[in-house]
Amino acid sequence: MTVRFVQSGSVEIPDCFLADRGATAPVLVAIHGISRNAAEIASRFADDPRFDAFTICAPLFERDKFGQYQQMTAARGRHRSDAGLLLLLDSLSQKLGSQTDRVSLFGFSGGAQMAHRFAMIYPARVTRVVAVAAGWYLMPDPDLDYPYGLGQLAQPEALISGFLSVPITVAVGTRDLKVDSSVRQNDAINSVQGRSRKARAKKWVNEMQKCAERHSVQSKISIKDLESGSHDFGQCVREAGLMDVVAQAMSRSGEIKHEA
Repeated sequence: MTVRFVQSGSVEIPDCFLADRGATAPVLVAIHGISRNAAEIASRFADDPRFDAFTICAPLFERDKFGQYQQMTAARGRHRSDAGLLLLLDSLSQKLGSQTDRVSLFGFSGGAQMAHRFAMIYPARVTRVVAVAAGWYLMPDPDLDYPYGLGQLAQPEALISGFLSVPITVAVGTRDLKVDSSVRQNDAINSVQGRSRKARAKKWVNEMQKCAERHSVQSKISIKDLESGSHDFGQCVREAGLMDVVAQAMSRSGEIKHEA
């Protein structure tokens, strides 16, 4: 299906690449990493027949507008990416009739950071998350200040009960081993989460599982290896089965129907 570029006309709302499947289609929001390859990500999903039922929306969080979009924070003169995404979803609902009350989220690298944070803070707006190769994570800990944990956010206990109900799949490539400037290194993160993307993914999934146990609910989080996957979206699609992982996740949530 053709992917078209949609200009928002507002500095507070990101432009996006859109494959519109009609007003009744569920919406899959696919969030880019710091390379900002939104067009490529939108095209990969739009061209894969397993996602024919979805309207695909890949927002473009430009650096000069949204800054630290991964953390959903903004310096003076820039705009928060979470507020921008909410406005974009409202716009799609108003202009196209799209069903945006609840959406599925996919994110790669920096996009995975934003996707899981958005789900944790706005769980009522999210059906499912697939977070691939995030550099670091928002821990389910009210004693750590945001963006490291839930501290200073309104009603953290209510947030916890909400996001524990959201199915989340975490994935990291088995060749995604390099620790460089794109994998944020500081004492606050390293001491809690570890140094590498792999270690951090395992730690976060473990902490989310323990959080579910403390709240006496069944954990809905899982972790997958992308065999031979590197820290490159296209390579993970071509060689590491990334789209298979996403399709399986959507199938489990009932959003992809398999014929008998």
